[in-house]
Amino acid sequence: MAGCESKRTPAVDVYDGDEAWTVVVDVPGCVKEDVDITVVDGKLSVEGRPQRPDMPASAVAQRRESAGGAFGRTIPLDGSLDAALATAKIDRGVLTVWIPKRRETKAERKIVIE
Repeated sequence: MAGCESKRTPAVDVYDGDEAWTVVVDVPGCVKEDVDITVVDGKLSVEGRPQRPDMPASAVAQRRESAGGAFGRTIPLDGSLDAALATAKIDRGVLTVWIPKRRETKAERKIVIE
């Protein structure tokens, strides 16, 4: 998401499970088309911009309390994670990203002769 404007920082929870990290990001008003998720240099970046409802040009805001506009957040990832297998979903304004841990391979293994 390009632009010179400042971005708000959404709330994030990160959980370290046995099989994966789960990253939960508050993205109220967003659908999947409003959000970009990338992993670069060991960092998960979540950026987006929720779409505002169409209002008549003559409408004047009497009160604006909702957090609108662009948002962005970067979370450093642990080296044990396999970002290539990450998945994500948005449900009711909450983005959930699952990043599985790399499976350790044994240094020693039996090689079968064909």
